[in-house]
Order: sequence, then C-alpha cells, then structure tokens
Amino acid sequence: MAGGILAALDKSSSRKGLVLALYAASVAYFLGIILLPTTIGVLTKLGSAQQVFADPALFDRAISAIKSSFGLAFLVSSLDLIAGIPLAWLIARRKSSLIGVLDWLVDLPLIVPTVTLGYSALLFWSSDNPFGFLGMQPLSPGWVLVLLLHFCFSYPVVVRVMVSKIMELDQMYEIAGRTLGATPLTAARSISIQLLSSGIVASFLLAFSRSLSETGATIVVAGIFENGPVFIRRAKEAGMDGPMVFTSLALILLSLLVYYLVRYLGVRVRIPFIRAWPDIEKKLSGKETTTVRDVLTVLIFVFFIMSPTIFLSLKYAPSLFGSQVLSQFLSSTGIWSSFWASLILSYSIGLVVGVINTVFSIPMAIIIARRRFGKLPATILDGLTAVPLIIPSVALGASMGLFWGGLRTLPEFLLIVFAHLSITYPYLVATMVSAFEDIPPYFEESARTLGANAFTVFRTVTLPMAKYSLISGIMLTFTRSVDETGATLAVVSQLKTVPVLLVDWIRSAFPGSDLAAGFGTLLLLLISFFILLMLRLLTRPGERFAKS
Repeated sequence: MAGGILAALDKSSSRKGLVLALYAASVAYFLGIILLPTTIGVLTKLGSAQQVFADPALFDRAISAIKSSFGLAFLVSSLDLIAGIPLAWLIARRKSSLIGVLDWLVDLPLIVPTVTLGYSALLFWSSDNPFGFLGMQPLSPGWVLVLLLHFCFSYPVVVRVMVSKIMELDQMYEIAGRTLGATPLTAARSISIQLLSSGIVASFLLAFSRSLSETGATIVVAGIFENGPVFIRRAKEAGMDGPMVFTSLALILLSLLVYYLVRYLGVRVRIPFIRAWPDIEKKLSGKETTTVRDVLTVLIFVFFIMSPTIFLSLKYAPSLFGSQVLSQFLSSTGIWSSFWASLILSYSIGLVVGVINTVFSIPMAIIIARRRFGKLPATILDGLTAVPLIIPSVALGASMGLFWGGLRTLPEFLLIVFAHLSITYPYLVATMVSAFEDIPPYFEESARTLGANAFTVFRTVTLPMAKYSLISGIMLTFTRSVDETGATLAVVSQLKTVPVLLVDWIRSAFPGSDLAAGFGTLLLLLISFFILLMLRLLTRPGERFAKS
C-alpha cells in the first residue's frame, strides 16, 4: 500500500500545476495561519502608539528597553555559539553511550515551561545558590540573572541545530585536508566551520529571536531590569496598549533588518580566517588539550544549563518520600488526575502541531532555499517566517487572543493547535532552509537528468541528505509546543495544558503547591525524555568521525 501511495505521489509531482498548487498552499498557510494571527493585534492598534510619542519619559523608557533587548540578544546568541558549537561537535563526532545520554539531555531545557524554568533559575542562582561554598554570592534579580536565564533556554536550540548540521556535513573535504598535513583543529576551523556557515547563521538567528521575545520567564528574574518584553508587560499591567504596539513594531522592523544582514553577510564573511598557525594548532589538537576542551564544554552544559533546569525538581524530590504527593500521583487522585489529563493534552497537541507544520514548512523551506518564485519573494518570505519568533510573547498572546478569540465556536483543542502552529513554525522552516541550502543543486539535477520526477528526487536524494535536520526541526517543534504557556492562555479558558497547570500551581497558595510543581516538572522531564529517546531511535546516526 505504501508503495502505491509513493508511486501515485511520484506520478503527481510530474504535473507542474499540482506542484505550484502545493507551493501556493504552503504560502497561503503561512500568511493565513502563521503570520496574520501573530501580527493582527499590533496592526489593528497602530493608533495607540501615540501614547509613547506624547510622553517623553515613556518614550525614553521604550528606547532604553529596545536597546537592552538587542544588546542582551546579541550577547546571549554569541555566548550560545561559543559554548554550543563545541558541545554539538562533541555529540556529533564522538561515539559512546555517555555522549548519547548527553545528546538526549540537551533537549530537556526546551521542555520545561519557561515560567517554571525562570522560577527554577531564580532559586538556583539566588536564594539557594549552590556555589556558596566557593565564596560566590547569591545573584539578585537583574540583567545578569536574565542573561543566565536566556542562555539556559536558547543554548539547546543552537546545539540541536548544529548537531544536525555537523552530522550531515560531508567529511571528505576535512579528510582531504588532514591527509595533506593539516592538524585536526586547522582542518575543522578552515574547512568544516566554513561549510557549516548556514547552520551557524540559522542557529544564531533562532537564539537571537528567542531571546528577544521571551516574557514570562524574564519577568520572574528581571528585578528592575527592563528590556522590550518586560517593558510591554509592565505597560500592559498599567492599562496602556501604546508601548506594546510601539515596542513590538520596533523589535520586528529592527530584527528583520538584523535578520537580513546576518543572513546575507553570515555566509559570505570568512571567519575564522584561512591563515594557519601550525605549531600552535598542533598543540591545541593534542589529546590532552582536546580532553580539557571536552570536559570544559560538558561542565558548562551541566552547571549553566542542566542545573538551573532541574533544580526546582531536585529541590523538592526528597520531600516526596513520606508525603502524600507520591501516593496521590500513583493513584491519580486529587490534583494529579488533572495533571495526567493535561499531560496527555500537551503531548497530543505537540504531535498534531509537529505533523501539520512538517507538511507545510518543507515546501516553504524549498521555496526559500531554491528560490522557486524568484530571489526577491524568497528573501521576503525568509525574513517574514521569523516574525512569530521576534514578537514579544505578551504581544503575541494578545494578538492571538484577538484573532482566535473571535472563533470561540471552535473547539478549544483546535484553538490551542492554531496558536502553537504559529509559535513553532519558524523553528522547522529555519532548520530546513539551512539544510536545503547546504545540499548542492547538482545532486538533484543529476537525478532529474536520469528521469526522476520532483517527488522522487526529493524523497530519494534531498530528504536523506537532510534527515538529521528534519529530525532536529521536529524535535524543536514538539518541545516548543509542549512548553508553550502564554499563547495557550490567550486563546482558551477551559482546557489546560501541562505548562499552564504547572504555572497555576506555582502561583497558587494551596499547601504543598511548590512541592507539587517541582514534582510535576520532574515528571514532565522524565516522560518527555523517554518520548524524545523513542523518537531519536527511529533514525540511526551515521558513522562518527575520528576525534578532532
């Protein structure tokens, strides 16, 4: 049966009209389901931006907040690349069961609801600072804590994208450099890193956009610090829509400018330079040096990413024994019956969203990467697909509430699906655009000259070469859907996904609410870890390269 379906699709793809209809449907899906709901709230309230211009003090706060947003996003994204690429290299190029576990752990910070992650990070770095024995003082809420938090939730995005890019990298060129006498570091720096430029650009932009938009978790640790999303949230609480419109538009327009500049320059600027320093790089390629590098990379991941992520769960885990929480959970009584219902709901939505976005994002990625409608439309679509990531989540939630809130006749399950589609779509598109751009077109052209039609070329040539990027994109989509809170709250009133439920527990004052939230987060991590493990086992990684 599967063979018959593939044969029918192969035959249909030879009809240009059907192929164009598929591309047109993907563009219509993006404009109608993704872009419009995320921007309509801003566009319909443009007049309220006058509030900002009419108040000099408010205008100065808005400009300062915008500057803080971009400064923080650039710093966080740069740190993500500096610390994330070595870990991605370690995961992709080493072969051991320990590295496999490390690969699975990278995804866990993406699953924890961001507000819960912010609360956990606050406890970790401030009130329960675990490094007091080293003389380190607890960190007060402020920009340093915001920086550490944003590094925690954006770092895994960079690692996940770069792992897939490194695993898809043709190692023939690097091997050729090694056989000509280049040290492992020289070959990796001057050859492989250059070939990975599109992945580096994509991961930087995803991390940059993620930092710009996060609101809920940032509020938890911000203190007096104020970036764009925090400023919008505080203005909304004061009953003003003008700051939301003004700041959101400024972030969108300036971010698009940054997006196009980075996309254009990132693959053209050859950094690091090709010049080699044989003696120094030979020493840095030695076994002892690479071991130190790998250990340092893992320590950064453990202390700055994993520890804040799981701290809330570990803090309350010992209290479970001897309490009623464990028995209630096992018997699914009390609040735990709603937890299981919310958990099933979250995973069901994540699965549906992953499937739908995969179907529609792949044609869009082909349009952008292969410029099916021309260079200018591809360039415009490339930037617009990142807009849902750029808009601060508080403004995004308000916009979605305005758009989807008028369709209360629809089941709330569908409303959540529509909202999550907008949130997760950019991750899959950006990942697949980067993958398709790195596949030389002559592979596909060779298959066509041998008589293969469009779908045959895609499933036998293009998709196998981009499979790791596809799996990474699906994982990013699934985990982002599972942890989404703000957009869910904006469109529904009855159904509660597990992040919404955990946030309710954290904010509640019922006895044992912190304990329940910590244990619930731990359960979410463990169950999601198992699901991601099963998903990862569906594909077997290719042969790893020798140590470098």
